[in-house]
Amino acid sequence: MIFFQTHEIEAWINEDAALVDLTGHLLGVESQTAELTMRTRHATRLTMMEEAARIFEILGAQVLHCAQSGQDVAEGAVILQAVGRADALHRGWKVAMNLLEYLCGVATHTAQMVEQVKAVADIPLLVTRKHLPGMKKPMTKAILNGGAHPHRLGLSETILVFENHLNLIGGRDALHDKIPAMQSAACEKKISVECDTLEQAQQAAQAGSDLIQFDKVPLDVLQQWVQTLKQDYPALKIVIAGGINPQNVQAYAQSGVDGIVLSSVYHAKPADLGVRIELLQA
Repeated sequence: MIFFQTHEIEAWINEDAALVDLTGHLLGVESQTAELTMRTRHATRLTMMEEAARIFEILGAQVLHCAQSGQDVAEGAVILQAVGRADALHRGWKVAMNLLEYLCGVATHTAQMVEQVKAVADIPLLVTRKHLPGMKKPMTKAILNGGAHPHRLGLSETILVFENHLNLIGGRDALHDKIPAMQSAACEKKISVECDTLEQAQQAAQAGSDLIQFDKVPLDVLQQWVQTLKQDYPALKIVIAGGINPQNVQAYAQSGVDGIVLSSVYHAKPADLGVRIELLQA
């Protein structure tokens, strides 16, 4: 899965509590031995559990239980338990809880949309790189645990020609020469071109594009375009992006495309988790 280096997790801790838990210090509860229990308040697809556990381990606590990322749990399920000094548990509490609530929300929403797609078509849900800078690893783990796949992990590993590229090479007519040259230079890669019209897609396919990405095309129009393109170019792959949501994802999945591209899962409602810290009697 996704590997997080220790210094990355330490940075999360230091951002929230770089020096001391002032409240705990003034209350004089720092050295007391306590137990932290985290539960779900609704059915949740889990992610980032291993990293949440490492937060408490780095702070010197002992993790007694950690549910596995990718697991579906019911309302009220205990997903994390740790024991240790009260100051360590308080210092890690909100860091772990905020991390899990936000990203489990993404994983849960992703899982729901993947289920919707699988119910009507055998095609992937592909999640874009339109996340906040610095969040690639957590977001990628969340969408993978939700059952989706990354659309593009970055600029370095895929080739997707946008209009802004075409503006610099003389327009779409240049694809006739550019695509064969790109295929020769990057022989292990597929060449994708974003298109807005059927005519643009036909031109790109004729030039040798392996995949067409349509953006914000109405469903009835898309169905016609896909049928035409698949008839003329049977090996051509087609994906649709833009405006995909839980209300229309199944309809678009049945349009004949080879994949659904979306970003909306990054804006999912956070999961609702509850945390209780209690004194352990000697």
